[in-house]
Amino acid sequence: MNTISDITNFIFIGKKMDELSHYDLLIINADWAEEQLANDLKKMINENIIDNNTMFVICDSHQKDDRSSADILIQFLKEKGINNNYIVDDKYISNPEILKNINKLVDITKYNRILRVAKDFVARRWYMNASKYNFPVDKCDFYGVVDGRNISKSDWYKSDAGIKQVMKEFINIGEQTISDELSLD
Repeated sequence: MNTISDITNFIFIGKKMDELSHYDLLIINADWAEEQLANDLKKMINENIIDNNTMFVICDSHQKDDRSSADILIQFLKEKGINNNYIVDDKYISNPEILKNINKLVDITKYNRILRVAKDFVARRWYMNASKYNFPVDKCDFYGVVDGRNISKSDWYKSDAGIKQVMKEFINIGEQTISDELSLD
């Protein structure tokens, strides 16, 4: 048994950029890695993973110097020439909230392929929540952004911050399963 490999395979289930298809809706958490996220989205445009018609739903999660995370992300996107239509939301930021309320923001049935973009280490919890709320996971993929802490599939166990964050994900999943907020089905 290899504990690191087992934990990695459980937590990090998002796709790498070269595994992504084409998406007409992105649901994005703008959460402390705005510049990296903008760089990744520019690569996605260059690779035809998204295009100018892809709708962005940006979940706004924090303030920095009196600017919201969504505003910071949008500024980086515009600097890179990405001027897609977007909806900014600051009410439904968490996984359960966005899943329960997505139809208040967009008609989810109008989209063929959906890409959920958030930090790399939240993919398992996202899918578990999505299943619970009957989100159309069959047309959804997950792409994980790696922030400055470098908590990624290949490096999470190499730093104290990475180990602690990934173990917090286990705790979150465990607590939410025990309280019946999540199911192992």
